[in-house]
Amino acid sequence: MKDKVVAIQYRDGLTDGQVAALLGISRPTWCNIRNGRSRFTHNVAIRAAGAFPELTRDLLEMAEAAIP
Repeated sequence: MKDKVVAIQYRDGLTDGQVAALLGISRPTWCNIRNGRSRFTHNVAIRAAGAFPELTRDLLEMAEAAIP
């Protein structure tokens, strides 16, 4: 799902700061997630689906995969 957020960022010409603001996280945190230095957590995934409705299906698939 992180890769899809990055693709949306490039598609829409959003800065790291703009994406971070949409996700409700700091710009350095987003940069770390984008560069693989931090995890793309479930909380960030929920925020991503709220900011980018086209990711709702991905969020549901993540939740379904987490159910044992």
